[in-house]
Amino acid sequence: MNRQGKLSEFEKTFWQISRNMSYAWKAIYQDKFPGSQSHIISLLNRDGQMKMSELAEAINLTPGAVTTSANHLIKNEYIERIQNQEDRRVVYLALTKKGTSTLSELQNEGQKIIQTIFKHATNDQLNMMTQLFQQANTNIDKLRNENNK
Repeated sequence: MNRQGKLSEFEKTFWQISRNMSYAWKAIYQDKFPGSQSHIISLLNRDGQMKMSELAEAINLTPGAVTTSANHLIKNEYIERIQNQEDRRVVYLALTKKGTSTLSELQNEGQKIIQTIFKHATNDQLNMMTQLFQQANTNIDKLRNENNK
């Protein structure tokens, strides 16, 4: 099979895995953090407290959509608003202990799924897949930067 054929086969397989993994993640996160709430929780966990506008930009949603999702998370005590002491107009969102704990439990469930899916992969295969996807992310970032010029 030539390179184009191999890339086409890879693309088909990649989309199947992406779709199936998406269903698996939704099954885990949907009850606690439906829709964009899971993205907000994950970003706050990874990056720490953020302003609404920063979250909106990071997940490509309108500020209004982020506010709606954030209000649900605040109501359920997964995140909280923190007012900037120097500039009271600036408000940050941050994870609460409950949010951190709940996210940790869901991430553990996700790890179990990943372990099950890739239980037959050797360490060398896992290293190779990791390197391939890291390089793909680098290439995607380069494309994105070129398109934004």
